[in-house]
Amino acid sequence: MMAESLAASAPAPLLVSWNLTRRCNLACAHCYLDAVQRKSEARDELTTGECLAVMCQLGQSAPGAMLVLTGGEPLLRHDLAQLVQAGREAGLMPVIGTNGTLLDARCAKSLRDAGAAGLSISLDSPGPHFHDRLRGLPGAWARARRGLAAAGKAGLAMVLQATVFEDNRGDLTALADIAGQAGAMAFNVFFLVCTGRGVTQSDLTSASYEETLRQIALLQERHPGMKIRARCAPYMRRIQGLHAGEGSGNYADWSSACLAGRRYLRITPQGCVTPCPYIPEVVGDLRHTPLAEIWNESPVLQRLRRELPKGKCGGCDYRYSCGGCRARALTQHGDLMAEDSKCRYVKPPDHLPEAPPAPVARPAVRWEPEAEARLERIPAFLRQRVRERLEEYAVREGVDPITVAFMAAHRPPHLSPARRQDPGG
Repeated sequence: MMAESLAASAPAPLLVSWNLTRRCNLACAHCYLDAVQRKSEARDELTTGECLAVMCQLGQSAPGAMLVLTGGEPLLRHDLAQLVQAGREAGLMPVIGTNGTLLDARCAKSLRDAGAAGLSISLDSPGPHFHDRLRGLPGAWARARRGLAAAGKAGLAMVLQATVFEDNRGDLTALADIAGQAGAMAFNVFFLVCTGRGVTQSDLTSASYEETLRQIALLQERHPGMKIRARCAPYMRRIQGLHAGEGSGNYADWSSACLAGRRYLRITPQGCVTPCPYIPEVVGDLRHTPLAEIWNESPVLQRLRRELPKGKCGGCDYRYSCGGCRARALTQHGDLMAEDSKCRYVKPPDHLPEAPPAPVARPAVRWEPEAEARLERIPAFLRQRVRERLEEYAVREGVDPITVAFMAAHRPPHLSPARRQDPGG
């Protein structure tokens, strides 16, 4: 039975993660895809022609979306530059999610010339010991650092990423410093969802989750020019005390409930669609069904958009602004809409369940044509947020119309000219 409706329609995806291949040169202990070391693509993976056809569908169904091309290790796809170019020509924002070990100056330049907006590189510790052990290859840390340097020299926007465990959660401050020194525009901290080979790994306790999230919030204050974000931990909203629609500055008002199946989808190497990389439930096969049909009609995706979660998440005073991680609920309880038991928060007895976010009424603000044109060049996944922020500033300051100069004067630090695009999602 449907609970309170979250959305009556299916807005276009803003973020697409595409696992181009299961091939990988590493053997990461926590890999959700269970990627394999092999010399050639598996026969069941999408061919170049099939990938190009999917790219056209993405351009139509997810115009302007950020497209994260990952793996396995995407640099092992011989056609990666061709796919990046096709994504750019389809109106998408292609970025590369890589372990960085195969990235050199020639490869970085090739990706930049093909139209890659940037890339994200994983680094799980400030020194090699933990990273190399987790990634299954001695020297992986040093190679990732060289890849990070090559990306910077090529002029690609960079995001540093780390998966947090009990063994390395004390290293986040040092990792954030490395990201800042490398010129990364963001540092993403991923919280493990035990899928794929990740089922063999020890997850953080609920108390450790809370402590780590609070540490991330403090790190953001220390690095105002770089976005520092928790991934697969939507309860960051609660940590910050922000309800749906509230917040300002950096990423506080950009955080939201789990996007899986709402504004986010994942494509497997075989062309299957799932709500996110950590939810293995297949909702359609692009070899047989158009993406638009899958996105708009899948019962699983409809459920994610329209139902409130069960248990304590459904009655929480942050049920819309957080709502728990749907992938974690599935791994814990076998139900996408179950409560997220990893969250230790319990709603105080005197707090009411959170009401649906009300539409924000803003006075109409005019835009000069040049400013409007510049706004349209901002990727779709950022554009509406940027528009709302600038119009809010314009109303507050009595500015009408919004000009290019006004946009430049109110650009966030992490969207400076050298860091205008974010390959981290």
